[in-house]
Amino acid sequence: MMGLLREWLLGVACTATVLAIAQSLAPEGGAKRVCRLAGGLALMLAAVGPMLRLDGEMLSQVLEEHRDLAQSYENELEEKNNLLYQTFIEEAAAAYIVDKAEEMGILCQTEVTFSYDEDGVPCPWEVTAWGVWTQEGREAVGQLLEDDLGVPPERQHYEERQP
Repeated sequence: MMGLLREWLLGVACTATVLAIAQSLAPEGGAKRVCRLAGGLALMLAAVGPMLRLDGEMLSQVLEEHRDLAQSYENELEEKNNLLYQTFIEEAAAAYIVDKAEEMGILCQTEVTFSYDEDGVPCPWEVTAWGVWTQEGREAVGQLLEDDLGVPPERQHYEERQP
């Protein structure tokens, strides 16, 4: 496609240059008018000529290339959007857990990973929490994770370290 555009611009520029030289060399009077008319027709032919040579197969190929390019951009944008959406949900869920634990008097930090359910809805899949745990604190946070977020005990992980 770019080659076609380059060829067209080169043809128009060369025709315009030859036309300008021919008009400057033509004698005044009828010859100059004929030269101007012929030059105008040549310039119009140079401008329109490549469009007359376009065939349906080439246009189909160009359209197919642009459609494929647009599809790849759409897929890339969808992937980035899904990643951003997932990151937002993970951070919001982690903040929710930390806030609820803090209301219970427990200081912790959490990391939440999500997965998609059978309907394609993102849901919390696994939670890792670290803090200084008591048995009651661990049970309270575990119950919160199970009741509010639907994370079963086998996907809850606790680490002993300062938050």
